[in-house]
Amino acid sequence: MNIRNIDAIKTKTENKQSISFEVLGNVNNSITIFENRIIKKINSDFPDFVILNGNSVIDGAEDKYRMLYKSLKKINSSVIVGIGEKEIKDNGLSRYYKHFGDTNFSFKLSNSYFIFLDTTNESEESWQKQWIISELENSQYSKYKFIFMNRPPYKLQDKSILASNDKFILSEEFRTFLTQAFSKYNVTAVFASNIEGLDERKINGVSYFTSGGAGGIITDENNFYHYIKVNVSPKGVSYNVIKQENISNLGVHNIAESIWLYIHSLFYINFINILIFLSIVILISMIIYTKVFVGKDYYKKYDEITQTQDINKALKIAMFTNNFLPFIGGVPISIDRLSKGLRYLGHDVYVFAPEYPDYTDSENYVIRNKLLIPYKTLGFQFPVINIFSSDIEKIFNEHDFDIVHVHHPFWMGKKGLKLARKNNIPVILTYHTRLEQYAHYIPVFSILFKNVISHHMIKNFSQKCDVIIAPTMSAKEYLRNIGVSRHIEILSTGVDFENYPEPENSSVKNIEKVYRGERKILLCSVSRLAKEKNLYFLLDGIEYIKKNLDISFKCIIIGDGPEKENIIEAINDRHLRDVVELIGSKKQNEIYSFYTASDIFIFASQSETQGMVILEAMAGRCPVVSVRSSGIEDIIQNGFNGFKTRADVKEWANKIIYLMKDDELRHKISENSFDFAKQNSVKGMSKKASDIYHKAIINKRKL
Repeated sequence: MNIRNIDAIKTKTENKQSISFEVLGNVNNSITIFENRIIKKINSDFPDFVILNGNSVIDGAEDKYRMLYKSLKKINSSVIVGIGEKEIKDNGLSRYYKHFGDTNFSFKLSNSYFIFLDTTNESEESWQKQWIISELENSQYSKYKFIFMNRPPYKLQDKSILASNDKFILSEEFRTFLTQAFSKYNVTAVFASNIEGLDERKINGVSYFTSGGAGGIITDENNFYHYIKVNVSPKGVSYNVIKQENISNLGVHNIAESIWLYIHSLFYINFINILIFLSIVILISMIIYTKVFVGKDYYKKYDEITQTQDINKALKIAMFTNNFLPFIGGVPISIDRLSKGLRYLGHDVYVFAPEYPDYTDSENYVIRNKLLIPYKTLGFQFPVINIFSSDIEKIFNEHDFDIVHVHHPFWMGKKGLKLARKNNIPVILTYHTRLEQYAHYIPVFSILFKNVISHHMIKNFSQKCDVIIAPTMSAKEYLRNIGVSRHIEILSTGVDFENYPEPENSSVKNIEKVYRGERKILLCSVSRLAKEKNLYFLLDGIEYIKKNLDISFKCIIIGDGPEKENIIEAINDRHLRDVVELIGSKKQNEIYSFYTASDIFIFASQSETQGMVILEAMAGRCPVVSVRSSGIEDIIQNGFNGFKTRADVKEWANKIIYLMKDDELRHKISENSFDFAKQNSVKGMSKKASDIYHKAIINKRKL
């Protein structure tokens, strides 16, 4: 911005004999003083340009810079922003550079030379000395020379300006160097800020103005809000302190007004964060009220006659999900398999899912819903359905649904729950996702979401459902640990055996030819490329294997995601390009061929509730080596269908090496893996789901 505005100032003043500019210090994101008062006065003065001489923001956070931009747009003149103590707070130095440019800079206008010096200690002192002397040398042919800095180059001892020891340049040697250099090169004036009031003095013929009254809090009645107007003409330079009228400077009233200024500015800047915070407070208050003051009978009512349910009756089932095919992920694949399995059993299944641009379904059982926001972040797509549309309820009411199955404890899950309650039909929730592992996608309050909100969200929603489906015993234990007391059934996602090719299939042979080549072992992993999938651990393990094994091998990683570029960089850093290859996303039927073609499936994620790809790999006769975690613990039996280890790179990698070396053991475990996976077919899991639905309907009628 500074570069752009300096160019505009040069154009504006090119043929002018006189120029005027105004210098402001300590704006501090002020609304009441700077934006509502001073800017109006500046616009009525029509200066050629305006200089904010440091501490223009409260701190260096991004939202404070955005707030400053919003204020600067109201100034009719071009603005140059210098750096101060506040700009570098909260790691703000890089943000200052991004928005305004270098911290040390200069420019020339007609017969005047302007030099901006960084006094925040971020620039090395010896370099600063060389730079300032070089700039002063360049300025010798200019009649007037003006210096701008945040900290003044002299001690401030006047109590009326509330100057503490950290308000001026701390190095006495550097202060002396600067004042002597300014006198030697006949500097016209030096402007500083970083104090609450105004200090004017002359040192060896040089005028010094330390002015900090353009915003912030003024607590001393001897100080006042102000800025300095400078007029430069062939006859000389004049300085006028422009005080702000109608602002009380007396005692308690001044303190109260200053505090209100700070609170008002703080609220203005952090409006979104405060709104979110207040929403959370209201939510927590409602929860406390519900728990403490609203009574609840936890026992079933047995007064009514028990009705029976034909367990062979075909049901009409509504499923609600926040994401679905073509998005490739565990939840969409699980829903797709279950719905197909249920339709195979004779049930009618309709999936209420988001629409995706440029995608058309080949099946008519998917009810696509228009989006509120097609939100994307870090390469990851979150299609936010417009749940407020009346079309969802209209379509729902056109079918006489027997059961609602929701797959998320929020958004579309809540929509499905609301419609089920309205029609007095059972609600089933499948707990698919460890929400706390996705906290890094939350822009604010991510720690609070990870440790509190995610668990409360799952518990609160689960308690409103009739049955909870957990994919594994460890997932069921988690639900009990957070306080879910509803009925919980264990049901994993089934494996679709019908689409697995035989080892001699041409697609399998082609994969072996392209990726295995002459290598003895082909390792495979399937994962979305995201932080929660622990892929850097996996790469560390591959690096260890490469260094400690003389057997040739190749590792292919199937999937895509927001961490792709970082993972490619990690592969290069570990010198693994010859043994690791990212091959991108593949269609599900293609992935089955990769399982069959591979010798060992490796997995490092600790964010799974069931590790669906683990069972899929086993169905392709792939032994599995994984890190122990929820979802994995219940599937892998050490030494039978694979190995599970602690999250220790060497321990995990050594198990892979153990399998790579022992051909006989690897073959035995591959057959055991296939036999184990057959117990979890799509048809078998769908039949169990059907039984769960029928029982839920019976129990609903008892209430």
